[in-house]
Amino acid sequence: MKRHEPGAPESRVHAFMRAMGRLRNVYGAANRRDAHEAERHGHNPEDVKEQRELEGIDVETDSEGHHYGVRRDSTGD
Repeated sequence: MKRHEPGAPESRVHAFMRAMGRLRNVYGAANRRDAHEAERHGHNPEDVKEQRELEGIDVETDSEGHHYGVRRDSTGD
């Protein structure tokens, strides 16, 4: 492999790609424009099951600010 002089265009591209690889490892792949946007892949049956289970849980906060989940009453009130 030929070594390039510091500041050569190839070394800048290599540094950029290395930095983007590190960012991808920290923040994940750039498959969504917004972190709050839903994932664009098809519905995984396990994800659907998990979503249904989470819909039956209310998040409560105690006097000290701790959050915990409480299952909703199944009678539907």
